[in-house]
Amino acid sequence: MNDRYIARVLLATLLLLAGPATAGDLQDHRSIQATAETFIAGVVNSSHGAEPTVTAGSLDSRLRLARCDAALEAFQPSGSRMLGNTTVGVRCTGSSTWTLYVPVRVSLFGDVVVAARPLPRSHLLTAADLKLARRDLAPLHAGYYSHIDQLVGKQAGRNIAVDTAVSSLLVKEPLAVRRGQRVSLVAAVGGLEVRMTGEAMSDGTAGERIKVRNLRSKRIIDGIVKSGTTIQVAM
Repeated sequence: MNDRYIARVLLATLLLLAGPATAGDLQDHRSIQATAETFIAGVVNSSHGAEPTVTAGSLDSRLRLARCDAALEAFQPSGSRMLGNTTVGVRCTGSSTWTLYVPVRVSLFGDVVVAARPLPRSHLLTAADLKLARRDLAPLHAGYYSHIDQLVGKQAGRNIAVDTAVSSLLVKEPLAVRRGQRVSLVAAVGGLEVRMTGEAMSDGTAGERIKVRNLRSKRIIDGIVKSGTTIQVAM
């Protein structure tokens, strides 16, 4: 059961139960919206360390809620997002109890790394390829980078258009070794370092575990890519 369905049911119930009342007996809609805005702004600030822009959506003009004689409480419904279009729950726990789900729009602007020019697939990124731009973080569901040096040396995993916010889905670590490449197999034995000549059985990035062939024994073993020429293996 989603928040939108719950909100509709609660609204219908509240409208049915509401009887004649003066304006002073009713909860001001703006106070409900303000409670939702203040709450979600605090949640985002605590999580991201920056003040967001929050706008609560309009409430149904037919909604007539008894004025709460206690401080309104706000909460984040299970599964709701912090940024973008989301929902905040507001409830009264006074003598008249009610709960309402308020739609809110949360924007949080920050500096993110974007492509300074079109970047072709497999291109090794340099600082000149990138720049910082002010963007709303809410739509960046795939994530983002906030420092250019986090991306220097990585490889474009696909074509990246100019001004595109660069995420981890668009880049990959460059290959350190390629399949069929001759490499040095290094193993530690009794405090000594033993080196053998081997062959990479697949492409690999730094830190990745790949299969290698010991050219002397012809055995195929696992190794960890340490550099473009060295694979660490266990004896």
